[in-house]
Amino acid sequence: MQNDDTGFQVQGKRQAKSCLFVFLTAMLILFSLAIAAAAGIIILDSIMLRGEEHSLSWRAKRYKVACQFLWYDFKESVSGKKSNSSQEDEP
Repeated sequence: MQNDDTGFQVQGKRQAKSCLFVFLTAMLILFSLAIAAAAGIIILDSIMLRGEEHSLSWRAKRYKVACQFLWYDFKESVSGKKSNSSQEDEP
Protein backbone atom coordinates (compact mmCIF):
# COMPACT_ATOMS: atom_id res chain seq x y z
CA MET A 1 0.00 0.00 0.00
CA GLN A 2 1.15 3.41 -0.83
CA ASN A 3 0.73 6.37 1.41
CA ASP A 4 -1.58 8.93 -0.24
CA ASP A 5 -0.13 11.80 1.82
CA THR A 6 3.22 11.74 0.02
CA GLY A 7 1.65 13.12 -3.15
CA PHE A 8 0.15 16.03 -1.23
CA GLN A 9 3.46 16.74 0.52
CA VAL A 10 5.37 16.91 -2.75
CA GLN A 11 2.74 19.14 -4.29
CA GLY A 12 2.77 21.39 -1.21
CA LYS A 13 6.54 21.73 -1.38
CA ARG A 14 6.34 22.68 -5.05
CA GLN A 15 3.70 25.31 -4.32
CA ALA A 16 5.79 26.72 -1.47
CA LYS A 17 8.87 26.93 -3.69
CA SER A 18 6.95 28.62 -6.50
CA CYS A 19 5.37 31.08 -4.06
CA LEU A 20 8.79 31.92 -2.66
CA PHE A 21 10.18 32.32 -6.17
CA VAL A 22 7.37 34.71 -7.13
CA PHE A 23 7.87 36.73 -3.94
CA LEU A 24 11.64 37.01 -4.45
CA THR A 25 11.14 37.99 -8.08
CA ALA A 26 8.69 40.73 -7.12
CA MET A 27 11.07 42.05 -4.45
CA LEU A 28 13.95 42.07 -6.92
CA ILE A 29 11.87 43.98 -9.46
CA LEU A 30 10.78 46.56 -6.85
CA PHE A 31 14.36 46.98 -5.66
CA SER A 32 15.56 47.46 -9.25
CA LEU A 33 12.86 50.06 -9.89
CA ALA A 34 13.82 51.96 -6.73
CA ILE A 35 17.50 52.00 -7.72
CA ALA A 36 16.63 53.12 -11.26
CA ALA A 37 14.39 55.90 -9.93
CA ALA A 38 17.10 57.14 -7.56
CA ALA A 39 19.69 57.08 -10.34
CA GLY A 40 17.33 58.95 -12.66
CA ILE A 41 16.67 61.64 -10.07
CA ILE A 42 20.39 62.09 -9.41
CA ILE A 43 21.18 62.30 -13.12
CA LEU A 44 18.39 64.79 -13.82
CA ASP A 45 19.41 66.88 -10.82
CA SER A 46 23.04 66.98 -11.96
CA ILE A 47 21.88 68.12 -15.41
CA MET A 48 19.73 70.87 -13.89
CA LEU A 49 22.61 72.05 -11.68
CA ARG A 50 25.16 72.03 -14.50
CA GLY A 51 27.54 74.92 -14.30
CA GLU A 52 26.91 75.55 -10.61
CA GLU A 53 29.69 74.44 -8.34
CA HIS A 54 28.11 72.75 -5.35
CA SER A 55 29.91 70.40 -3.00
CA LEU A 56 28.97 66.79 -2.56
CA SER A 57 27.85 67.44 1.02
CA TRP A 58 25.46 70.17 -0.20
CA ARG A 59 23.93 67.76 -2.70
CA ALA A 60 23.68 65.03 -0.05
CA LYS A 61 21.76 67.43 2.23
CA ARG A 62 19.50 68.35 -0.68
CA TYR A 63 18.71 64.67 -1.41
CA LYS A 64 18.20 63.96 2.30
CA VAL A 65 15.61 66.72 2.62
CA ALA A 66 13.89 65.58 -0.57
CA CYS A 67 13.72 62.01 0.74
CA GLN A 68 12.27 63.24 4.04
CA PHE A 69 9.51 65.07 2.16
CA LEU A 70 8.80 62.00 0.03
CA TRP A 71 8.72 59.73 3.09
CA TYR A 72 6.35 62.09 4.95
CA ASP A 73 4.03 62.29 1.94
CA PHE A 74 4.09 58.51 1.55
CA LYS A 75 3.23 57.94 5.21
CA GLU A 76 0.47 60.53 5.01
CA SER A 77 -1.07 58.96 1.90
CA VAL A 78 -0.91 55.43 3.35
CA SER A 79 -2.42 56.43 6.68
CA GLY A 80 -5.18 58.42 5.00
CA LYS A 81 -4.77 61.42 7.27
CA LYS A 82 -4.79 64.95 5.92
CA SER A 83 -2.04 67.37 6.86
CA ASN A 84 -2.71 70.26 9.23
CA SER A 85 -2.24 72.86 6.51
CA SER A 86 -5.01 71.39 4.36
CA GLN A 87 -7.36 71.18 7.35
CA GLU A 88 -6.77 74.83 8.26
CA ASP A 89 -7.80 75.99 4.76
CA GLU A 90 -11.24 74.45 5.11
CA PRO A 91 -13.90 76.61 6.85
